[in-house]
Amino acid sequence: MGRKYSNPLTNPLHYATPQRHAGPPFTLAAAQRILAGYDYVIIGAGTAGCVLANKLSEDPNVSVLVLEAGGDNTKVFETKVPILFSKLFHTQHDWNYYTVEQPRLANRSLYWPRGKILGGSSSMNAMIYHHCSSSDFDQWASSYGCEGWGYSDLAPYFRGMERFTPNPERPPVDLKYHGSTGQWQTGYSWLSDIIEKGFLPACHDFQIPEVGDVNTGQGNLGVTRFQTFIDPKGQRSSLATAFFTPEVLARPNLYVACNVHVTRILFDKITTDEPNAIGVEFQTNRGGERFEVHARREIILSAGTTNTPQTLMLSGIGPAETLKAHGIPVILENKEVGRNMKDHLCTTPIIVKVKDGSTLDYLANEIKALPALARWYLTGGGPLASNAGEAAAFIRSTDYKFPQTVNAPKDFSSGPKSGDIEIIGAPLAFIHHGEERPIDNASVLTLAPIGIRPQSHGTVTIKSRDVFDAPILDPKYLSDEGDNDRNVLLIGLRVCLRLMRSPAFKDYFNPVPTNDDPSSYWWPYSSSDVEKITDEQLLRFMDEKAFTLYHPVGSARMGPSPATSVVDLDCRVHGVRGLRIMDASIFPEQVSGHPTAPVAAMAAKLSAMIIEENAAGAPVGANL
Repeated sequence: MGRKYSNPLTNPLHYATPQRHAGPPFTLAAAQRILAGYDYVIIGAGTAGCVLANKLSEDPNVSVLVLEAGGDNTKVFETKVPILFSKLFHTQHDWNYYTVEQPRLANRSLYWPRGKILGGSSSMNAMIYHHCSSSDFDQWASSYGCEGWGYSDLAPYFRGMERFTPNPERPPVDLKYHGSTGQWQTGYSWLSDIIEKGFLPACHDFQIPEVGDVNTGQGNLGVTRFQTFIDPKGQRSSLATAFFTPEVLARPNLYVACNVHVTRILFDKITTDEPNAIGVEFQTNRGGERFEVHARREIILSAGTTNTPQTLMLSGIGPAETLKAHGIPVILENKEVGRNMKDHLCTTPIIVKVKDGSTLDYLANEIKALPALARWYLTGGGPLASNAGEAAAFIRSTDYKFPQTVNAPKDFSSGPKSGDIEIIGAPLAFIHHGEERPIDNASVLTLAPIGIRPQSHGTVTIKSRDVFDAPILDPKYLSDEGDNDRNVLLIGLRVCLRLMRSPAFKDYFNPVPTNDDPSSYWWPYSSSDVEKITDEQLLRFMDEKAFTLYHPVGSARMGPSPATSVVDLDCRVHGVRGLRIMDASIFPEQVSGHPTAPVAAMAAKLSAMIIEENAAGAPVGANL
């Protein structure tokens, strides 16, 4: 099995054997003689992989190896300070992906940050803890045949992994909906004055009701202060910090290898009637030596919506035409691999200049940020504990009618208590993923409308058979028939334009935004009379400025039939033995919110399913 090193996050080659075979697939007997072996090999230590590795290795009689392409999270300062999350973009901790040019978005190639670090994107996202809508999961069960994955099935796992800390300065919550003994720290973090006294009352002025707790399963329509996975010390509680604690990593049966790129999954096609996943091949650098490990029980692929379909195709599972074009032997054809991907598109944010010091933009100045940094170090509080997206309103586009908008959207929400638009209120300029500073380094409020029930769906495919070549990402934004996605986003923009006119903001705007006063500005630039803005003007801004909200899902979706899905209801890849998938790629449909918590709960549920199977007496190798 290999030596156990004092630092289990280094020396990945000690967990494997050099490649000894490059021809046809191994026989099982040959693989068992050659390869280093573990009961479970998990590909990816992201949101799902951390949970799976923690839960499965609780059994001291089971060995678990985790292979992660990124590095250790524990020494990366920007992963600890919540407000600094965007500082991780375009670094070694980011896959730094870009989509292909999007015809409906001015032919732009959009940047997609994805976490390449222990904890995955949970180590670099905005830390929003959100169950989404209960009807999302109930729809999975009722409309997509995914029985056993409804909200009532997942709710125990949401609660079981959570350690919720009440905040006396925030509205009280009913603790029966929250866990108090789990590993994952959640609660209410910093709330900026302009959000609490401006954005929230502005939503009330526009008849958007307040919802104290959107994580109860009772529906999330309304405006809410977000719960976050930020701990009481003001630090990010990623799935790595929660489930890969030093005590967990010290388990003698858990091995975590960083800086590993899995080149393919190895299959035995001789011993059994179906392809049997028996091992994993990997490299640590492009052109380097390849190494292999053997999985006695199962391989669990948890590489995310972008890298999971890439890994499947590099391993010979996917559309046969694609595999043959790259000279990859077809292990099993499944045309659904890499299809049905959906993402949340954030349309043109409304950027409003406010009085200096009213927002957190001053933190971009290192000198001005020093008091806040000292406060965070000493108390864990203050503005550095903000997650940026501090609050949001969830609404239904069909509830709003504007005289300028001709094409009313259709209702594609998952239920009557669920929305199709989310409007995030952020107390800073979130322009171009936070990389672009506002004019004159002004203080800025951002209102960001997002379409959370998109009908457009895209693809993930491979550029080559080299794992170091990024996958080809084509979300096909705004390509749905009938342009419903655009119509929804137009409603979201017009709601934002109304919100910014609320009297609740009068003490913050300096002065009320107009196009005639150079001392103030708002974006999109136009007349101060929002009623004069046309759909065509808004669509032009949308095409030029829309960006991802970082929630791609569904590229290896779950379902009962291999004709329309990639994995079955036990997350096993259709037609393959010994291989499961667990990450956001298996979502049958997009969720109405932020997917980190659902992925974690689903991983906990799958872990329980696997443990229950083992307890029922399934012998080692039963899946082989």
